[in-house]
Amino acid sequence: MSNIKALYTTRSKALLQSKQRMEDIYHLIFDPSDIFDPENSVMTEDGAFVGAKRYRTYGGIRQEIEQISDALYATVGHQEKFIGLYADNSPRWIVLFWAILRSGNYPFLINLRQPEQVAEEILKTLDATVTVCVGEAPKLTQTMISYDTLLETKGKGKTSPTFGDKIALATSGTTLKRKVCIYTGKEISAQILNVKPIAKENSAIVTGYKGQIKHLAFLPFYHIFGLEAVLLWFSFFASAFVFPANMMPQTLMRTIREHSVTHIFAVPLFWDAVHKAAVREMQKSDSVERFEKGCKMSLKLQRIPGGTAVGKRLLGKVRQQLFGDSIRFCISGGSYISENTLEFFNGIGYPLCNGFGMSEIGISSVELSKKSHKRMSGAVGHPFDSVEYRISEDGHLLVRGDSICKEVIIDGCKQKAAEWMDTGDLVTADKDAHYHINGRVSDIVFGADGENLNPELAERAFVLNEAKQFSVLGDENNEKLILVVQIPGDLSEEQKREMLLEIDRTNQGLHKSYQIKKVYFTYDPLCDKKAIKVSRAWLRKAIKDNRVKLFTRMDEMEAPQGEASELKTKLREKVAAILSISPEEVIDHAHFMNDLGGSSLDFFALLCEIEEEYGISLDYEPEEYGYCLNDFERVLKEAIS
Repeated sequence: MSNIKALYTTRSKALLQSKQRMEDIYHLIFDPSDIFDPENSVMTEDGAFVGAKRYRTYGGIRQEIEQISDALYATVGHQEKFIGLYADNSPRWIVLFWAILRSGNYPFLINLRQPEQVAEEILKTLDATVTVCVGEAPKLTQTMISYDTLLETKGKGKTSPTFGDKIALATSGTTLKRKVCIYTGKEISAQILNVKPIAKENSAIVTGYKGQIKHLAFLPFYHIFGLEAVLLWFSFFASAFVFPANMMPQTLMRTIREHSVTHIFAVPLFWDAVHKAAVREMQKSDSVERFEKGCKMSLKLQRIPGGTAVGKRLLGKVRQQLFGDSIRFCISGGSYISENTLEFFNGIGYPLCNGFGMSEIGISSVELSKKSHKRMSGAVGHPFDSVEYRISEDGHLLVRGDSICKEVIIDGCKQKAAEWMDTGDLVTADKDAHYHINGRVSDIVFGADGENLNPELAERAFVLNEAKQFSVLGDENNEKLILVVQIPGDLSEEQKREMLLEIDRTNQGLHKSYQIKKVYFTYDPLCDKKAIKVSRAWLRKAIKDNRVKLFTRMDEMEAPQGEASELKTKLREKVAAILSISPEEVIDHAHFMNDLGGSSLDFFALLCEIEEEYGISLDYEPEEYGYCLNDFERVLKEAIS
């Protein structure tokens, strides 16, 4: 699609004049027009094919949507009921999403990062008796229908007379409540129609490379960020979606370069991980100082007319090693992103901006300034045209507007959304009316002297490059600030000393009321393996349940790996391969499901691989022996002997 502006301008006008239902959005995305040929417009690219690209066009995807929706209608009928959608990101997820709507029903987007029990409870609340899935899936409802089964079902000529107009999705669960948000085509249309004022303010967000926008399909489509900001918004102007083979950093970077990805929207964990990996590589060649000087020079050049292009060339080698030259716009959202990370990406010429949204309100703002210093401030911009922002007397961000969801279900109870939605975020606005998120109300620590302390303000002061993750939060009584640091298992003694000195230096520089009263270290992850952001609520509970084991001294910590036997090394590699994680993340005492995010199907696959390689039949009772690597090794040793 070479004329992106003409496409979104024409479609926006048509959507504005329509009834603004999901059906209208569907036809605008997939119907041919004078400026859009769905049969020759690429919608998906498969990053699993190294050195080659497997394409699916909008026309091909639509043909499959119609086939699957007819089969679904022939199987379950036009019920006007919620149907669970259980799948990870793939072209088939897109097909199922639209097929459920086209069958006259409503998709509930099951969050694969939450426990199955949560999905089951929500499905019951929604009175959903059917779930469609891609590949293996747990039995969540009375009827489970696989994609392959629908492909084989003959449903031609049995199209539903109506089109569904509701979507349900669960919040990310960081509040520890069961919350479901229900959107209609009206709210989704309002979100999409933000495109014209957004593009007017910063055209880079709708600019492609060689006439094509290509979006990395990194964020889960069942998450509000992935659904609205990626899939629905960008398919509205015929973008292509690139699906990586896996989520390993090296795979992602290779996929971005090989497929000439133009847009990357991700959470801070992604950006911080790439930043740290790049710094580690530069440390090997002693080029960190040279890069920092080049980065500062690049940012200075970006302030003058024509300086951006010069700044990009200055750090061209770093760009080629990361994402290449096709990147046009990047967004970080979901939680706080450090100024160092923002400076790193903007310095090398990738416009990384901070955005804001919630499951309850959709995506409501992003920093659109063309000035790099504004992007690096961490501001989330001003509200889109479809919403209004207001700051309450106690500093909370309140939001209302056409694009926020009008119905929520909290712990099974349906509620009408309030006129002004209290986001629970503490905010300030600068002189240009650009908003800054300063923390969550639920994270506030009530100091012993009666002062309310925002742990986010203390956390932002720390820069611990050698840490895997760290978080400042309240102690068990929520009266004092503590710092919890997750360290890698191979940290040298010198690196440990440097980290302690850095923590002490930073802490001494904080205001007395915000100084950390206790520092703890751990090898355990500070968030759920499947989470896309750190939640202090989750971390507090994990510490209480002893799933995150804390130590006050690094020299007293149990080594996470120890001297690994050949057998344990092989087992570690098997676990990592099955769960698509690095072997370093498979810590000896990490629980296969609770800590590493494995499922019962993953566990069964592990047992099958062990039995196949060692030629033994395992009489393994995990409830008795446990689920960690140490337990696998012990049980297997006993079986072999």
